[in-house]
Amino acid sequence: MYTYQTVVRYEDLDAQGRVKIPAVLNYLQNAAVIHAADVGYDIDRMAELDLCWVVLCWDVRLGRRIRWNETLTVQTWPYSFYGSIGKRGFRILSAGGETLAEADSWWALLRQSDQTMAEVPAEMAEAFQVGGEASFPLRRPRGKGRQTEEAFPVSRFDIDTNGHVNNSRFAEMACSFVPDLSRVGEVMVEYKHSAHLGDHIAPSFVCSEEGAFVSLASPEGLLYVKMQVSYKEEGGL
Repeated sequence: MYTYQTVVRYEDLDAQGRVKIPAVLNYLQNAAVIHAADVGYDIDRMAELDLCWVVLCWDVRLGRRIRWNETLTVQTWPYSFYGSIGKRGFRILSAGGETLAEADSWWALLRQSDQTMAEVPAEMAEAFQVGGEASFPLRRPRGKGRQTEEAFPVSRFDIDTNGHVNNSRFAEMACSFVPDLSRVGEVMVEYKHSAHLGDHIAPSFVCSEEGAFVSLASPEGLLYVKMQVSYKEEGGL
């Protein structure tokens, strides 16, 4: 298990002064990236190898809402590699040891040059010291958006080092169509296709008392990402 510590920053907060869902995904993503660097596979080394990891799906279960200036401990562990797929669990703890979030995630190893799947090298799997298991069975988003909004362009600020829209940026876009983010207890995100600079994103969504489903696709119908959120029975602080 790898442990990473961070402090909640002002830019992580929403209008109610609590941490935003995309910021939670960033904490998880940063832990995975820093873990990879710690075992010898930082972004420069991965570029030399013509490889990159891209997340396929998240399932994040949230506890109480995280507050400004809290010190967080993020635990992460890769628990399975097979073919081109890696699976990684996460846990976010407060300074007092309270579990604030748990997550499961599936990733794919790609060749950067042509975005095709690459088998995880044995030496990479060995460096990560695979072990443990998922905290819970990963669930994927289910639903179909009905209400639509006008398409908007991908900006250069959406793009990460892999040359496409970053996964947490996609989540931020999708979250803008969820009416009550303060009540979210679970977030499921599945990434289907990459979006690049110059592409346009057409959102569709449906909301209910139980949560919301959002899909982001090209105007021609190519699906980029699906996100489903489930509300807690009672809103938390």
